[in-house]
Amino acid sequence: MSRLLNSLALVLIIASIVLRNPLLFLVAILLGLVALTTALWGRYALAGVTYKRRLGTARMFVGEETDLWIEITNAKPLPLAWLKADDEFPDAVELVKGTLWHTHKPTRRMLSNLVSLRFYERVRKHYRLRARRRGALEFGPVELSSGDLFGLQSQRETRAQFDELIVYPRVVPVSALGLPAARPFGDAKTQRRVVEDPLRVLGVRAYAAGDSPRWIHWKATARRGSLQTKLFEPSASRASVIFLDLRTAPLEQPGITPEYLELGITAAASLARYLLDQREPVGLYVNGSRRGEWGLVRLPPSRRPAQWLEILDALARLIDLASVPLEEVMRAEMPNLPFGVSVIAISCNLTEELTTTLFDLQRQGHPVTLMAIGDQAPTDLPADLRTYWLGGREAYARINRTNVPNVPNVPNVANGTNVPNVPNVPNEFGKFGSFGTFGRFEML
Repeated sequence: MSRLLNSLALVLIIASIVLRNPLLFLVAILLGLVALTTALWGRYALAGVTYKRRLGTARMFVGEETDLWIEITNAKPLPLAWLKADDEFPDAVELVKGTLWHTHKPTRRMLSNLVSLRFYERVRKHYRLRARRRGALEFGPVELSSGDLFGLQSQRETRAQFDELIVYPRVVPVSALGLPAARPFGDAKTQRRVVEDPLRVLGVRAYAAGDSPRWIHWKATARRGSLQTKLFEPSASRASVIFLDLRTAPLEQPGITPEYLELGITAAASLARYLLDQREPVGLYVNGSRRGEWGLVRLPPSRRPAQWLEILDALARLIDLASVPLEEVMRAEMPNLPFGVSVIAISCNLTEELTTTLFDLQRQGHPVTLMAIGDQAPTDLPADLRTYWLGGREAYARINRTNVPNVPNVPNVANGTNVPNVPNVPNEFGKFGSFGTFGRFEML
């Protein structure tokens, strides 16, 4: 287009000289200026333009809100009549005020900002985000486009600028799941089991077949010339493991039921929090993997402070598909479970193979509890298998509809450290203040 304008201006200049027409000469000069500015904006419109996205937190729970800061800077002496930024967002978040537009991708949305920027001007916008679903959510890329005032030439550029937000599943009191608040697992959980405490070494004894090699006392072995194993003091201890089934339909029926899946994940997180509050070691085993990983989720029982965050992170990053049946995971982990550890199974598929595996665990001395998920209460389960029915679609909708708050001792991740207050813009957003950048602030 600029070449056409240049050619037209040149023709008009020649014609004005031949015809000695000053008005035609003035039109030719104006066309030449338009061609020059069009070429200038078409080439340098996005030079020196930066786009920054800043989330108020890196982790939050479903239903919580956080700040979102957008900053667009024009760090050059050429003003921009218009600049459009189309930022790709996950559909698992929503704006408290504002609109996220639909795109051709079913799970993605678009935040569009159209601004005009003077030379060395910076525009900031503030939004509030609300998490609708759990997951490892990715923001980006962003597409920037700008051009000349007349719309004759434009420049478009996609920038691979990504941010990640981890949204943890909702954590509710066990009573919100329909379980009794006082004894959600019946009397079996109140029976304290006597086990050996590996932190209390009582002495040593001769090694016997079947002893764990981990407990060999090598210094005593060297002194006595024969294998010696550590002897521990007995202590009363309780521990639980949660087995979560990601299958929401039988193998012969493809597809998933999202409400069943999310209810099971919410139940697993809530039960883990309850047991940790009782100062019990808790483990988590899932027949699926985290997003971007191949191995199944496997967290042995522990009550160390980091265990809670590891459980939350694993549940947040779970993909929606099961890799193997849950009973295969349980049988694979059966030899590794400490004696007497309580087993909690959460599943929608109450198959004969699953109940057989649960009875095998029960015969090995593990108290077993089955948490059943489905729109209809199970009716054909054995009476000697402790079972709770958590509900199905309506139960999950009820938890979301009533907006059950997170349990009090769950850290409010969205209001944690490094969250900027509204008046305080992060420091990295002020790089161009040293050479006189104009600033504009908009809050939505």
